[in-house]
Amino acid sequence: MPQSALAVARRRLYVYRAALSLEWSDSTVHPDFSSRTDLPASAGQCGVSSAWLLHELPWFLRMRARYCVGDIVVHGRTLEFHCWVEIGRATAPGRWIIDVTCDQFELLADHDVVCDRHSSLLERSIEYRASSRQSARQLRSDPVWGRVQVLAQGMSRWFGNRR
Repeated sequence: MPQSALAVARRRLYVYRAALSLEWSDSTVHPDFSSRTDLPASAGQCGVSSAWLLHELPWFLRMRARYCVGDIVVHGRTLEFHCWVEIGRATAPGRWIIDVTCDQFELLADHDVVCDRHSSLLERSIEYRASSRQSARQLRSDPVWGRVQVLAQGMSRWFGNRR
């Protein structure tokens, strides 16, 4: 991603994150997290948010992007079962990690959004380890897809109100 595209993408991600948080609900949360009022609002919203975001990427980025499920290792501590978007080859150190719900974990609570190269995150002892990767097309048969449709309807209203 060129630097100018990165700057635009980062600004847009913060706007998206704010809008997504307004649309998160019991209808969009992962079933394991429903009715958990003791957790941050983003807990259990990583799958739907990442899947929605993957479909919002421009086509030239979406072709190289994947919806990832896996763990994050932060300073040697494993944060299990999380979803994010990766852009680039799965083994490339320069691939981009985009995570709009990382603050659901206490160790990353000071980050609203992660948008950085995998290698740059590793330098800060943050490693995203995907156990599965899916394309935008493959997501349509994933269990998250129904909840993504609910989130997408809310986001469509949000975009409509912005105009």
